Amino acid sequence: MRRGIIALIIIVSFAVGLAAGFGRGYYHYVVGPQKKAQEMAKKQQEELNKMVRHGEVVDVKPEQITVHVTKAQLEQGKTVTYRTNEYTSVQIGMGFVNKPNEKTDLTKWFRKGDQVDLLVKNGQAMALHRELRPGEQEPQTAEQLTSGSKETVQQTSPAPAPAQ
Repeated sequence: MRRGIIALIIIVSFAVGLAAGFGRGYYHYVVGPQKKAQEMAKKQQEELNKMVRHGEVVDVKPEQITVHVTKAQLEQGKTVTYRTNEYTSVQIGMGFVNKPNEKTDLTKWFRKGDQVDLLVKNGQAMALHRELRPGEQEPQTAEQLTSGSKETVQQTSPAPAPAQ
């Protein structure tokens, strides 16, 4: 009888140790990283929400845009001027109109009264977006402009005269 009790105690303690080890490993490799990822995603979302602005264009210059901010966590109700540089992405409708690492003349794409969405970091516009104006067609993207220019040159060249 004594051997049976000792064997039972050994088996139970082995099972408890196995369960504790499995539980600790599961928490360390599954639950812990999930919690860290959720916290990081929440911080990133808060940072992104602080960067987003929506408003009406008040003034446009080639490398800066002044906007009366209507929706934002910060600067709401203020008129603010944002700078742009070669890293600023400009999107009209669904297409990007500038090439990467190339400055864009904002006066070509924006005018007073346009509703714009901005992604701003430290007073620098990282991205600018506006919807198409009524009756406006989707502009050609930067890639379409470079590839399309070759096609239009080929298409506009005169066709050879038919042989007689």
